[in-house]
Amino acid sequence: MKKIKEIEKRTEQTEKKLETVDQEIKIVSKEMEDSLIYIKIDKAALYLRFQNIVEIKDEDLALVMAEILTKALDRDKEEMLKEMDNVYRVSTSYARKNKLPKEVHIRFTRRKVQDIIYKISREEAIVYKGKEIQILKEIPRRVREQRKDYKFLATQLNKRDILFC
Repeated sequence: MKKIKEIEKRTEQTEKKLETVDQEIKIVSKEMEDSLIYIKIDKAALYLRFQNIVEIKDEDLALVMAEILTKALDRDKEEMLKEMDNVYRVSTSYARKNKLPKEVHIRFTRRKVQDIIYKISREEAIVYKGKEIQILKEIPRRVREQRKDYKFLATQLNKRDILFC
């Protein structure tokens, strides 16, 4: 009888220890997930997405994008080519649904250039072959999902003209 009580005590103690370890693991995994989100945000901060850029057969995408951006920034074409690290097209569901050309994603070597391009695109439209180019920032999916949870709150604050960060 005494042994059974001792065994029950031990099992209770181990269960409590397991619960504390489980809580610690949850906290650590949440911290890791948050840090991973910040890493993805930093990585995505160097990318810009360009929509409505007409596809041409046998195109050199880096040269086409350098031409477009040199007109907008009044810089040298060679300088723009040096500022672009990675240039590629991506087929998105939005482009397929609306029968648009594939998006062009550009990774810049410096964030400053990316910020300048984004700012200029907000102030004045960039046009290529008669179509206005939409320039968007890359936002990781997890961040969009987190923002979705608070969208209703943001809309209410905006309706009441309350500033928030």
